Amino acid sequence: MQRNGYDQGRSALIVYGTETGTSQDFAEEIGRCLDRLHFDTDVAGLDAVSYGDLEPYALTVFVIATTGQGDFPENARRFWTSLLRKKLSPTTLSGVQYALVGLGDTSYPKFNWAARKLDKRLRQLGATALLESCEADEQGDEGTDGAVLAWLDEFRKTILDQLPLPEDREPIATGVPLPSKWRLELLSPIESFIGVTNGNGSHMPADVSSSSDTFEVTLTTNKRVTASDHFQDVRFMTLKTPHSIQYMPGDALAIFPQNMPTDVSFLIERMGWQNVADSPIHLISTRKSSTPNSARLVTSPIFSKADLTLRTLLAEYLDINAIPRRSFFAAIANYTADEMHKERLLEFTDPQYLDEYYDYATRPRRSILEILQEFDSVHLPWQEATNIFPPMRPRQFSFASGGKLKYTDDGSTIFELLIAIVKYRTVIKRIREGVCTRYLAQLPIGTKLQVSLKTEGRFSKPSEIPGQVHLLIGAGTGIAPLRALIHEKAAPSPVAGKTALVFGCRSEKADFFFHDEWNALSSAAASSSEVVTAFSRDQKPKVYIQDRIRERSDLIWEYLRERDATIIVCGSSGQMPKAVRQALVDALVEQAQKNRGGPSTRNIEPVDSDGEESEEPIESHEDAEKYLARLEKEGRYKQETWS
Repeated sequence: MQRNGYDQGRSALIVYGTETGTSQDFAEEIGRCLDRLHFDTDVAGLDAVSYGDLEPYALTVFVIATTGQGDFPENARRFWTSLLRKKLSPTTLSGVQYALVGLGDTSYPKFNWAARKLDKRLRQLGATALLESCEADEQGDEGTDGAVLAWLDEFRKTILDQLPLPEDREPIATGVPLPSKWRLELLSPIESFIGVTNGNGSHMPADVSSSSDTFEVTLTTNKRVTASDHFQDVRFMTLKTPHSIQYMPGDALAIFPQNMPTDVSFLIERMGWQNVADSPIHLISTRKSSTPNSARLVTSPIFSKADLTLRTLLAEYLDINAIPRRSFFAAIANYTADEMHKERLLEFTDPQYLDEYYDYATRPRRSILEILQEFDSVHLPWQEATNIFPPMRPRQFSFASGGKLKYTDDGSTIFELLIAIVKYRTVIKRIREGVCTRYLAQLPIGTKLQVSLKTEGRFSKPSEIPGQVHLLIGAGTGIAPLRALIHEKAAPSPVAGKTALVFGCRSEKADFFFHDEWNALSSAAASSSEVVTAFSRDQKPKVYIQDRIRERSDLIWEYLRERDATIIVCGSSGQMPKAVRQALVDALVEQAQKNRGGPSTRNIEPVDSDGEESEEPIESHEDAEKYLARLEKEGRYKQETWS
């Protein structure tokens, strides 16, 4: 197959849009599937690709997650924007064959919207779908893995049917290791002396490379704000930079964590890497270019310089404490001579044993280091470290500061964060700690950190915030971005739009964050705000925020139907957002019935000055659902949730 004079042959480009790394992992798995079908594959982030790069390949596979309010991940937005140019015609991508995997979560209202929008636009530009898209759901019975694996089986069959192998070739068997495309090497004394680099000399994680959006901050506060006998350690942290940096409610700070030195030393000793641990190393490519664009699209998984050592790599760039994906088990199975261990490791990669993988790794949240302890026959070559361990990714934390809290008199910028330190006992009675929060918890005042600003979760345009009416609903540390918004509204003018806050936590004494601020804010705002609380463990039976929403159906009706409020829900994902949404539906229906004198009475809705109904009538739960769906479409129902 030829296009523009280039023989596409069996070439494939697999591109991913990701925030957490899941899309990248699946993209690499799809790449390995195609490698076994004798494709020359390139796997790249969407930020490295333009639509013109798709043409030389026989096949392009997109793996795209949906974030926030149906948004594209940060590294996919430039590519998506390029597809929206008016100059593009219905034949721009004519001849491009593609497959699409969408990763979503049904606890969010706009499930898999990024994938759906991308699929529609690709078709509009003339591209041809090879098979039906996969829409994986994190909340599904088998999570995203189950859906992607089922789709991958169908994908493989479609490839063999539509792009068959030559008669003299067979697929590479699953048990046969594929060659690595990257490899670590020791630097020679001469290379160390002259400072060999990969071209840009940066010493930053791959996600940020040498980009100018990173800056240094100083830790000035690291204080526990939960009661000493409370089960969870939650920290109020303040970071300061002398630069003036603009940020808004809903924005977040991305912090680059490091592994504990004890964990790094354990891994080095466990693998017998002591002799090379502190010698200069660099990363080289051993891959074959599949198209003229390959060298440009596929960049090194780390950005190294001459003083990079294996110890530094393991401490700052590789997530050795991650809960491993199935690909990790496949990788380490190649480095054991114990047949029982090898067989067990490969079982975790087999789609028919997905439950085994879930029960062993995901459910008990076993870390990579714990697994390497248990499978003590595994001995990994240090040269393959970047191919085996996942990259360390920055963790994002929503700002808790807004308005006057953001800046000092000398022009410095202050970032306030509310961070729950992740530490819990798993189902196998082991203590599990979050990599980033464990790192942050032990940092002394004065520590310098590299961070970057993330603005994709912004609640509203800065000019719109002061006059908006808000119904804010938060649980636990979800209060942080809502506090930022409340202070942002209080800063510019005393005529800010009204605000109602519904907040839930376990106990008024243990984790009622910023409780001393709410009365002061209410007084200063001349009753323009109201706070409704739900302390789930302070009485029997338990009372949650959804219970308070139903109890205060009058407040819900006032803010949504009479004041055109914007709803913002913040807190952990999963059941909370669903329970809140159902409670809003119930509250609206209850008030609608009261306003009509009961379920059987039908009065006319209020009319505006033009004689038209100002709101569609709500007479049933279905009507209330449609109403909330409209608010979502208008940007008046927003969620900022995290797992």
